[in-house]
Amino acid sequence: MAKITRHLLIAFSLLTLDIFAQGDIVVDSHVDRNKILIGDVIHYSVIVTRDKNLELLMPSTAENLGMFEIRDYAVREPRIVDDQIVEQVDYEISTFDTGDYLIPEVAIQYRAQGDSSWQTLMTEPHDIVVESLNPDEAGDIRDIKPPMTPPRDYARLIKSVISGVLLLAVILFVLYYLKRRREGKSLIPMRGKPPRPAHEIALEALQRLRESDLLSSGKVKEFYTELSDIVRQYVEGRFYMPAMEMTTTQLVNVMREQNLPDKDIEKLNALLARSDLVKFAKLEPPADENTASLQLATDYVNETKLVFDPVDDVSITEAVYEEKTDV
Repeated sequence: MAKITRHLLIAFSLLTLDIFAQGDIVVDSHVDRNKILIGDVIHYSVIVTRDKNLELLMPSTAENLGMFEIRDYAVREPRIVDDQIVEQVDYEISTFDTGDYLIPEVAIQYRAQGDSSWQTLMTEPHDIVVESLNPDEAGDIRDIKPPMTPPRDYARLIKSVISGVLLLAVILFVLYYLKRRREGKSLIPMRGKPPRPAHEIALEALQRLRESDLLSSGKVKEFYTELSDIVRQYVEGRFYMPAMEMTTTQLVNVMREQNLPDKDIEKLNALLARSDLVKFAKLEPPADENTASLQLATDYVNETKLVFDPVDDVSITEAVYEEKTDV
């Protein structure tokens, strides 16, 4: 019986030695320096070298490092060294109090694969001396001194203001010059030619349309598109309405709101409505109606054009809306 017991003890001892041999782990920690000035950053590292068959819990960002504040935290990628895994956690820590402090022990938990219980190893503590920025002064933190007010130098202030105004004037002049140059205008604005009356532009455009070959070549839609654009551009120049951006209905309603003569509105509505039917509804009016539409546009321009009548003994002219009853 004693012999059997001895053999069992030897077998258990061999098994125990084999388990610890498979579960080797080494914990190390170090700092880059042990003496700092207040507010300086210390680089603190925890390094664990372990067998591959061990599971490991490394310290986290919430680790208690005593009086030191964690400024940064980095986990390095595990690496293989001599068939063992090396894991490392780096901290950047600091404190804003002077004196002798201790980075406490940090717990490292590990267990073998298949084991349900965790084992704990502790790192070595590190003594850190934190010195004041000015050790000659009594105390660590002193009251902030009030700001000193220098004597006012009014001559320098006036020179600075004048220089600023001159600089601003130069900048504005350069910007103005560049803007005029981009627009192709002279530096000094010149009085340009007055814009041509809207009716003159419209009548010339209608004459060119009359002499074109759009109708003779069967381009009826293009003819009415051009005719509609000429009339709408005339309305914009004559009545200052965005006719090119309005539908026919919108334009007619706005002209009625402006209390323009009904006969002129009806004539314009008939012309634009016919043009819309040709452009959008593919209406093909007879040839005589095309000629009539062109004449209707000419009559509308002549009857609504803005004319200037001289006023006796006065150097200015007055715009008079000319109403005509006969063509």
